[in-house]
Amino acid sequence: MKYIIYCRKSSEAEDRQILSIESQYSELIKIAERDQLEIIDVFKESMSAKSPGRPLFNEMIKKIEKLNGVGIITWKMDRLARNAMDGGIISWYMDRNLITEIRTFGRTYKNTSEDKFMMGLDFNVAKKYVDDLSVNVKRGLRTKLEKGEWPGPAPTGYLNNKATKTIVIDKRISKYIKRLFELYATGGYTTRQLANKLYEEGLRSSNGNKITKSTIHNILNNPFYYGMMVKNNVYYPGKHEPLITKNLFDKAQSVLQGKLHPKAQKHSFPLRGFMKCGKCGCMLTATIKKGHIYYYCTNGKKCCEEHKKYLRSETINQMVANIFNKISFDEKIIEIMYEAAKQKLQNKNEYISSSLESLQDEFKSTQDKQNRLLDTFISGLIPEDTYKIKMQDLNNKITELKQQTKNIEKSSPSSTLEQTKNVFLSASRAKKEYLKANNDGKRRLVENLLWNLTIESQKMASFQLKMPYQLLVNKAKNNDFSTMLRGLDSNQDRQIQNLQSYH
Repeated sequence: MKYIIYCRKSSEAEDRQILSIESQYSELIKIAERDQLEIIDVFKESMSAKSPGRPLFNEMIKKIEKLNGVGIITWKMDRLARNAMDGGIISWYMDRNLITEIRTFGRTYKNTSEDKFMMGLDFNVAKKYVDDLSVNVKRGLRTKLEKGEWPGPAPTGYLNNKATKTIVIDKRISKYIKRLFELYATGGYTTRQLANKLYEEGLRSSNGNKITKSTIHNILNNPFYYGMMVKNNVYYPGKHEPLITKNLFDKAQSVLQGKLHPKAQKHSFPLRGFMKCGKCGCMLTATIKKGHIYYYCTNGKKCCEEHKKYLRSETINQMVANIFNKISFDEKIIEIMYEAAKQKLQNKNEYISSSLESLQDEFKSTQDKQNRLLDTFISGLIPEDTYKIKMQDLNNKITELKQQTKNIEKSSPSSTLEQTKNVFLSASRAKKEYLKANNDGKRRLVENLLWNLTIESQKMASFQLKMPYQLLVNKAKNNDFSTMLRGLDSNQDRQIQNLQSYH
């Protein structure tokens, strides 16, 4: 009788305790030499057997079909099959006497009723092992997710810390992820433009190329970056440090979903989209003439003469610099105010209380929606599939609300104080940084600080800064940090929307 040797090992967890392929081959050759068996072929395969489709196994089966009875030598029966289809093929070939016997390290299976019964048991044991392993792996992954740990490769912008088995921020890449969200959320960039722009700013893929559009889409759609992990459409609060706020993520989603349409930008016009005409209220657009940038009214309402008046970018840049000068503070004074305010802070403040109250109201409202949805389903007014989808969405919402509540509860007043100090410092440096920045740098500053600017008769008519910078204009410059904090509290609805929005 002629024999075929089949060795197999995969790199997956199911085969960790199995001999290497070469070790299997060495042991099987010893069996062949001991029993003086004629070996006509050897198949060595590095692939899992939990699913059909192994190339070398299929090649072996085709060869067996052409032979008039052949034996197989393998380390164990589970080397041949761990799935029902491949196990069935082996059994069927033995019934047809195409396979006359199978030799393993422990025993020999001949074409007898008892041996084929035992072989079937061994195949079933191998399949059950794979099934149990799958269940245990899924249970382990779910447990890890419930503990706030991500059970897989870290997304772009993060790294897997093998020592602590945690996800940590990739300091080299993370700044680009936040930048990507901020730029896309403006509605002024396509994914292709973002890939080019971030490449120019230093972002590279692992092979040194531009990141692809599909990678950008994956990043923009991943809640991981604001602290939530999603697996099988279920949301889990993560322990990792978020790179962006939920509000910024939602803004980017609005652009992705078509609520805001990205507009291609052929030229870099720092102030386009931030200025309105004081006469008609239309946006100012820009053009380049003889190497200079000019801004002018679009005259969208066809009733304005301002569109005939072109304003040089240098003039408007000076207007913006003067606006930023209104929020400038002496940095030594800022440090003195900061140290004084640290002594006055209490353990709780109105901002945290108000935020928690808002989240609790939203939590109760979501629970009420769940109860109403359940009543509607029990009444037979909606199908089961619709009920499951809607209920899962509400469960995800509750998970997010719980996580945000936890984040606010553990936040300290000192963190609010630090934010306020940074507001003062960034405001104080804004004018100088704006004047020396290139067009892209100017636009970044405007995106962060300026809400809108109204131009009339080629002069600044009005302006509005983003919160909380507008507070610095509204408040007298001799106000201290405590006043600034109260100002933040008085505008807490806007702050909650900006920092912890769930709407």
